[in-house]
Parts: sequence; C-alpha cells; structure tokens
Amino acid sequence: MSLQNAFTPHIWPSIIGILVMIGLAVYSIRNRGVPGAIPFTFACLFGILWSLALVLEAWAVDLEVMIFWRKFEVMWQLPSATAITCFLLEYARPKRWLTRRNLVLLSILPLLGILLILTNDFHHLFWTSFEFDGALVANLGPIAQVFLAYVYLLSFLNIVILIWLFIRSQENRLPVAIIVVGQIILRYLYFSDVTGHARFNFPQTAVGLALITLVYAVVLFRFRFLGPMTLARQAVIEQIPIGMLVLDHQSQINSLNPIAEHLLGVSAKKANNKLIWDVLDVYPHDPMNADQDLQLDYSRATDGSVRDYQLDIIQLKDWRCDHVGQLLLVTDVTEERKAQAKLLQQGRVLATLQERDLLASELHDDLAQVLAFIDTQGQTIQRLLKRGDLETADRYLERLVEAARGGEVDLRDTIHAMRQTLTEHGLIGTLEQHLKQFEQSYGIRTELARSDGFDDLVLDEMVEVQMLRILQEALTNIRKHAGADQVSLKFDVNDHLLCVSIVDNGRGFDVPDGEIGREKHFGLQMMRERAAAIGGKIRFTSSRGIGTEIKVCVPLDGNRVIG
Repeated sequence: MSLQNAFTPHIWPSIIGILVMIGLAVYSIRNRGVPGAIPFTFACLFGILWSLALVLEAWAVDLEVMIFWRKFEVMWQLPSATAITCFLLEYARPKRWLTRRNLVLLSILPLLGILLILTNDFHHLFWTSFEFDGALVANLGPIAQVFLAYVYLLSFLNIVILIWLFIRSQENRLPVAIIVVGQIILRYLYFSDVTGHARFNFPQTAVGLALITLVYAVVLFRFRFLGPMTLARQAVIEQIPIGMLVLDHQSQINSLNPIAEHLLGVSAKKANNKLIWDVLDVYPHDPMNADQDLQLDYSRATDGSVRDYQLDIIQLKDWRCDHVGQLLLVTDVTEERKAQAKLLQQGRVLATLQERDLLASELHDDLAQVLAFIDTQGQTIQRLLKRGDLETADRYLERLVEAARGGEVDLRDTIHAMRQTLTEHGLIGTLEQHLKQFEQSYGIRTELARSDGFDDLVLDEMVEVQMLRILQEALTNIRKHAGADQVSLKFDVNDHLLCVSIVDNGRGFDVPDGEIGREKHFGLQMMRERAAAIGGKIRFTSSRGIGTEIKVCVPLDGNRVIG
C-alpha cells in the first residue's frame, strides 16, 4: 500500500531534540570523569536514535517503511529510559548505587526487548499487527505490557531518586525540581501516545522527548549539573578539616559534614532537622537579628580533656537580601591555642630576662659611677686630712655626702622602676600613677595628652613595658640634669605608628652627632636600646637654654620603623 506524504512541521521538535542531544553528548563526554557522565552520554545516543526514527517515520511514504522505523524507534526507548535511570543512580550516590550487578540487572530487559523486537515477525509477542488510520497504529502484544510496566517502574524509580537528591542536596534543589517536572510531562505524553489516548493532533512523544532534552540542557549548562564544580564543592565539604553545618531560617540543621559530626560528637542522621541548640548549646538564641557575621569561642569536654573551638556564624541571604539561614564553621583550635600560650609564655620569659638584664646593667653603671666618685672623693679627703687642710677636706666631704644622697635617690628610683609593673589599666594608668608620684617627690609639673585614636588601641605587652621604661628613664634624666619645672607628654597615633613626645623646659644640652657614647650618655643609650628592642626609633632634639624634646615611635603592625 502506497501512501502520499507531504512535508509536516511535526518533525521539527525531533530535529531540535537531535541537535540539542548531540551537544549534550559532546558536553558529557568532555566531563566523563564526573559521576553519571558516561550513562548520560549513552542516554543521549539512544535518544538521538529514537528521535531520528521519529523523523524518518514521519517522512516515510510506504507503510512497510513506517513499520520498520516504528520498530527501530521503540527498540531504543527502553535503553534510553534505562540509561537515564543509571545516570541518576550514579550522580546521586557515586560508586554506591550503580554497581556492576545493578547495571547488569538493569540491562537485561532492554537487551531482551531489542531481541524480541527484532524477531517479532516470528512470534508477534511485542506487536500483533500494524494498521494505518491516518497515522500508524501499533497493536501491542502480551509481552509489550511487561515492558510498558517496566518503563513505569523506571519512571517511579527516577522520581524517588530525584526526591532523595532534592532533600539531601540543597544546592541541587532547583535543577532537580526542573528535571522532575520534565520527567512527568514526558511520561504523560509518552503513555498517551502508547495507549492511544492522545488528546492532541501532533506526535506527543516527539514533543515530550524534545522538551525533556531542553530541560537537561538548561540543567546541565545553566546549573552546571554535570560539571566538575558540584563534585569539587562536595569534595571540599567532605574533606575540609573544618566542621560545616547548614541551618535553615528556623535554625534547624539541614546538613553537616563528617568533621562536624566528629567535633560535635553527633551523627548526621540524628542531627538532621534538629534545632541547633539541641546539638550546640552555646549557639546564640537569636542570630537571625544579626546583620553581620558572628564569631565566638567555646570549650567542650571530650574524652577526659577539654577542647577549645572557634565558631563562625555566616549569615546566608537570598537575592532579596532576606535571611534564609546560616552557615556554621566549627574549628578545633586547641593545639593552636596551646602553641600561642606557649609562645606567649616564652615571650614573657624572654622579655623578663631582657628587662632584668637592662635594669641590672643600668643599676650597675649608676652604682659604679657613684662608687667611683665616692672612692675618688674619699682618697682626696684622706690626703687633705693628712696635710691638716681641714677647710678643703670639709668641702670635699660635703660633695661626698651630696653624691651619696644623689646615689641613694637614683637607687631608690631604679628599684621603684623595677618593682613597678603595668596595672590593669595598662600603660596610661601606670604612667599616670608614676607622674603623680614624680610631681609629689620632685615638684616638677607634668602634663599628659592623648590623640583621639589612642584609646582604641590594644598594645602588645612588650611594647607597653619598654615604652614605660623609656618614659621613666626620660623623666629621671630630666630630674637629674635638665633643671626643668615642667614636663609634657603626648601620645599620638599616625600612619600605623605610635609616637610619644616628652618635652621639658629645662636648660637643654648639645646632642652629639652619631652614636651616643655609653660612658657619657648612658641613660640616652639605654633608651635607644629599649626602643630598638620593640622595632622603634628614638630622636633627641635639644640645644642649650631651650629645653629638650624626646620623641620615640614604634610600629603598630610588628614591623620596624625605618629612618
């Protein structure tokens, strides 16, 4: 029987589907290392053969040719559906659900179907007959019902896998929802065609196949469903040595990675859908009101020992900037804190030893000068007494007494400085106490000023100690040598530097060029050494009759001052 055939636009959905499936096949082959890529490639190839048969059947002008392409078309339907199921199984649980045994079991019926279709003329179990009534009508045989039920079963299994993936993988929810909708539409149109209950005058299977192809194209290219990024993110989440928990807007746990299970001592199965306070009692009770991310420290007893943890709470917002949940990062910082404490203790010990060495050197040199002067004066007095020059001896004796008293004052000041440590108020509080006592003891007026940014600083303890000693030494030099009655101190913060200026209205002195000699200017050299110990620099500005300014600058970032 010969049939006339005119061009029909019904072939365009199939042609579009073929072109898109070729692109999907190439894309999946390029990403064949990603779980599910190989089964998806076979699904595309089977889909291409299926769609090609639809086109050739529509173009056929002979009934026998139509029947041939109908058989060819149906032959690839079951393998295509099976390949999609294999793709979903492998993508959802790589190397767990699509085992070799399961692959063999899933392949049995598609291979058997191909064999029955090829030999249908001998047994008519798949189709009993074909008729033409405006379109080719195939009368299904008894065995075809089994394969149709198998397709129903695969469709149900696909939906179950997708629902499981939707629940377990938050980042895949939108693409999974799109695939589910596409699967439902395709199966509806396909079964309408197969059972003869089509409601439209166009090939519904071809339209459904083209539609699901476009759905997978959107999912793969727009959401990178088959790209390496999803796998990379999952690998990072699984292997990163930081606990990660995802909470919804009701503070319920949606997911947590293996390290979070270990750190919190709870399994993902028990923690999922629980309130965060049931697992982590230190979690803030109203973090959603926080516009910024939060960070807090807490400790937990584990295996007879106390572990320290750092909890970072990152607010998750959608495209409308509405809160949708939080990301919790739990880090075990026990060993880090121990190392920091050990380094801090070692730094304190080293600073103490350095401070004792400097003070011992300062005390030794001061006492050495006083004792040497007393020894010289004593020998001179002894010679004068032997000669009977009592008047001259009396003058030298007065100098000796004055030197002894001065040495006593210096020794008392040095011991007071050695005993004086930073109070709970820090450098400024300790310095204010020292200045108050300095005024009362020596009658020299003092003034302390601070710039606006200074009070917000948190200084290293070593910097505060050395800065306090420098200022004490400066005040001692002013008391002993400057003849001043007023001293002003000013703290200033500028360009990552802390600078302190000490200005007096005393007689001043000639600042020597180059290095300051230890023998002549021991106090100034001690201040230089203390400033250098904390990476700072000190400058002396003075001349006879106009007073002295001492300016010391130290960096606030741990570097050294240049120049």
